[in-house]
Amino acid sequence: MSGAETRIGIVEWSGRIRSARSIEMRLAATFGTWIPLVEEPQSKLLLARHARHFAWHADLWDALVPVLHDVAVPDGVSDPGIQQAVAALGAVTGPAGVYEDVLPHVVAAYRRWAEEASPVAERPILRVLDLTLRDVDFDAQEGHEHFTP
Repeated sequence: MSGAETRIGIVEWSGRIRSARSIEMRLAATFGTWIPLVEEPQSKLLLARHARHFAWHADLWDALVPVLHDVAVPDGVSDPGIQQAVAALGAVTGPAGVYEDVLPHVVAAYRRWAEEASPVAERPILRVLDLTLRDVDFDAQEGHEHFTP
């Protein structure tokens, strides 16, 4: 198969992109609500920076959502890996839980998508995955070191 051929159809990519946008927005909002609840200034700055990263990722994904005139694609989360992340996010009580329990699901889904994407046909998706994974890998390590005893 050449790099110009695609294994994943546009409808499925649309659902994946909408799922990614949704989890990134949820993470940004969750982190934003925690900022005033923590006392340590360094923790506030870390949460604010990571919240901004998640919001930026949501913007990147939003720019890729395809317009499908003849197919109804529901908003929200349709990808199973991201659904697991949403479920885990609903159970966490603090930042450490996001770094330990939520982000691994997001990273696993994104890495699977990168493996399934073709380098020519889905290059814009691969670019967003590359940017997002770099941030999430770094932020997860930083957050884990900061919030895990």
